[in-house]
Amino acid sequence: MVEDIDLEAIQKKIIKTAHQHGLFDMSIGFIYTGMAFGPIFREALPEPYRYFLWPLILLCVVFVVIFIVTIYVIRPRMGFVKPGPKLKSAGKKIIIIILIQVIFTLTIFLLPFIGITSGVKVEGILFILIIGLVFIIPPFTIIAYLLKYPRCYAIGVLVWMGIIINETLNRSIDYRIKWLFSFGIIGIIILSMGIIIFVRFLKKYPLPKKEDISNGRY
Repeated sequence: MVEDIDLEAIQKKIIKTAHQHGLFDMSIGFIYTGMAFGPIFREALPEPYRYFLWPLILLCVVFVVIFIVTIYVIRPRMGFVKPGPKLKSAGKKIIIIILIQVIFTLTIFLLPFIGITSGVKVEGILFILIIGLVFIIPPFTIIAYLLKYPRCYAIGVLVWMGIIINETLNRSIDYRIKWLFSFGIIGIIILSMGIIIFVRFLKKYPLPKKEDISNGRY
């Protein structure tokens, strides 16, 4: 007798289990913590690229670590499942959203250099609202919705809180201390969340034993 297989239910389960290892949480936490040390470490980088090189270094480290952990830690425990149409569609949407966000952010950043918004100053509460409601909350919300990833909502709010703390701290405080205090604390919180989830994942999904593999249990 052939049983009916609910492919959509299986796909939803795959999406859900994809968030159990906490790798995304750790990646965001690492980048945010790294940003806290940006004003210190980027001084050693060459001008005028230091403001771009430090984030690029952090992203490269994250991509390398994700690749290594995925291949040697996650796949041996969970295997590899070829994504179905729904997963592929969600992945394409996320890539498009990220590209739009990057292009939009770069455009906003470059406008003052070409003289279009050189006389416009955005500070205080208005700056905090624009950063949060335009650049942070929308992408995190969309990713959380498409990937059924509730923690991503909380991560987006925490990332925004880092900006709020940084902007509300007394301006007399050295900016390096402000970055360490604001982005550092939030980054460590997100990173700790990811590490705790990752440790739980390792305990829940231990490496299969050789006899289990030979018996076809994995």
